[in-house]
Amino acid sequence: MNSTKEETKEDSILINPNLGHPLILEIDRKLKKRKFEANLLFISDYSELEVFRQSIQNKIKIIPLFDYKWSYKLIFKRKEKGIFSKWKERRHIKKSKKLLGEKLKTMIKGDLNLEQLKTLKSQLIRGEPIFSKITYVENSAVTSIHDLSFLKDLKPQEILLRNQVFGILNRFYKVQIEFSITKEVIKFLKERNFVMFDIHSPNNRINYHSLVISKQKWKDFTFIHATDLHLAERNDRFYEIIKNWTTTSIKESFEDFFETVKKKLKIKKNQENKKKIFSDIKIPLRRRLINPNNQFRKFIKLMNKKVLRNELDFIVLTGDLVDYTILSRLAKKLRKLNEFRYEDSNWQVFKNIILNIPPQVKSKGIVRGEELNCPIFTTLGNHDYRPFHYDLTWGGMYEKIGLNASEAIALNELFSASPITALTKTSLALRGYLSEINSISDFSIKLGNNLFIILNSGADSFKNIKDLITGHPSVTGISHKQIKYLENLMNNEINENMNTFLFLHGPPCNPESTKLSINIFEKKGSRFVRQRIADFKESLIKKLGKPLSKARIDGVFNIKYGCVSSNWEKLIEFCKNYTILTLSGHTHTNREFRLGDPGEFKTSVFDAPPFRLKKIENPAAIFYDDYSEIYDNPKDISENGPFVVQTPALGLGSYRNPKTAGGYREIIIKNGILTSFKVNYISR
Repeated sequence: MNSTKEETKEDSILINPNLGHPLILEIDRKLKKRKFEANLLFISDYSELEVFRQSIQNKIKIIPLFDYKWSYKLIFKRKEKGIFSKWKERRHIKKSKKLLGEKLKTMIKGDLNLEQLKTLKSQLIRGEPIFSKITYVENSAVTSIHDLSFLKDLKPQEILLRNQVFGILNRFYKVQIEFSITKEVIKFLKERNFVMFDIHSPNNRINYHSLVISKQKWKDFTFIHATDLHLAERNDRFYEIIKNWTTTSIKESFEDFFETVKKKLKIKKNQENKKKIFSDIKIPLRRRLINPNNQFRKFIKLMNKKVLRNELDFIVLTGDLVDYTILSRLAKKLRKLNEFRYEDSNWQVFKNIILNIPPQVKSKGIVRGEELNCPIFTTLGNHDYRPFHYDLTWGGMYEKIGLNASEAIALNELFSASPITALTKTSLALRGYLSEINSISDFSIKLGNNLFIILNSGADSFKNIKDLITGHPSVTGISHKQIKYLENLMNNEINENMNTFLFLHGPPCNPESTKLSINIFEKKGSRFVRQRIADFKESLIKKLGKPLSKARIDGVFNIKYGCVSSNWEKLIEFCKNYTILTLSGHTHTNREFRLGDPGEFKTSVFDAPPFRLKKIENPAAIFYDDYSEIYDNPKDISENGPFVVQTPALGLGSYRNPKTAGGYREIIIKNGILTSFKVNYISR
């Protein structure tokens, strides 16, 4: 938003609830409740409370979202009998069309019947608007996360003002509204577990999917954890660019092009390398290319099916939502942080895929999408802080998306990047996220006897330089203010019988896969011993008849590799003592750990080598295995937890195994107890 005198006028913007932090209200199973209250948070430049109130009076509308399958079913549900049955049926259909809005009316063509209903794709329709009444307005002070009052109310983050996310707007108002749901909503809730709403506020502002009314009592429910989406506008252009390249003279001039590839990737010239570079071309591109945008579109379709079956209540997305922030197709002179616009960012790509708004630039190879019919909660990852794109040839990155070296070079003509700018990080890159997706980066949600804590683990950390160089960068970690926030939750919200879930992007613990050690007592053969983490699986140690202490990986491996940097030990202690399940991403792999009491055998890790060799004491015994597969009943899960897990990336696989792309974790609660937290894949 510009702050020039000509364009500025007193204004107000609804900043919470929003797409990535919806407000969930509860309704009784018998659907007797009709009136609801909701607290909204506005940012404004109105200095007087009453003037602000008048500016938003009668301008806040709640729009319910229904899926087409339910809408069509509602129309054809009635079976009339008697002489006037056909006339009554036509009258009912006409009345239903009017009730369900003009958009549905235009979609119904021909003689659609209930049989055809089964073949319809899931789509959302906006129902008739519900007008709200303002019951209370008050000033809302800027409060930091470490203050106790942060727990009790909607509190804006200081980052909004520090980075002028909303321009000159700097005053916050809490607004309480009252509204009554319609018969249309009640009918929908008779068949669905929840209904979502858009909130329309002044200045044509729409906070999509920001309000939810749910029938859940939060004892039997399911939610999904997904992470590392890596969305970007350029992902949708790869397929067409490569297909066009295959018809050019570059491909035909094999020797000349091989020289280009050899020079770029520093490949030795021999026949075997030539075969390697071009071997994958024999496999059709559509079978090889992994487009993270398409992965997310497929994921949305799968989640919508679960919603239609009442098998899903919400989704948590833990960071690396975008691959980088500023669109790579912009000219270099337009890539200026001080002129950063949401419209020129991949944040718009993220939001548009959720709302099923087609890309501005049409390209081949894009999967047909659907609007997500499920509430989401979001937090940030290290890539979300990166404003500029990176070179696909770095570190064999092209292999992760299913390309070969020659195709990567072809793409690089358009997407080459500077190593310095690609690793730039800045909170200014978050402007589009904070203004359009989620204005609060750290928060908690209490649903029944379940507490969901969502924390921002920060940008790339340069303290652990070894991790960065080896391609597994650490993240800055948890700040002292966030630790104080967790302490406030411990003392005021968390009780002994509560199910506490922690979500963040950077993993609390992450060991290296192998460790090379020297056996000084070995006289013959190699003294070097390569220890693999797979050999320390807890179930394997038990089968070998060894004591449980031999399964501890914290005494053998560096467990602070490519994970959170600051306040690491305090985070581990919180996970051990207060959570039942901690979920993270960042590594693009499926790894699962169990935390226990270390007893007398205490281990330690280096704080930030090589610059700081101070050792930090590890407050937990850490074990490794495929726990979500081993423990398939609530009793075993309860007795053996807590667990700290990494969920495979939804958008891209790992370097070692690119085919692991498309992973997500399904968490099931039954009778108020954690029952399952298994990993699934969209393509399996």
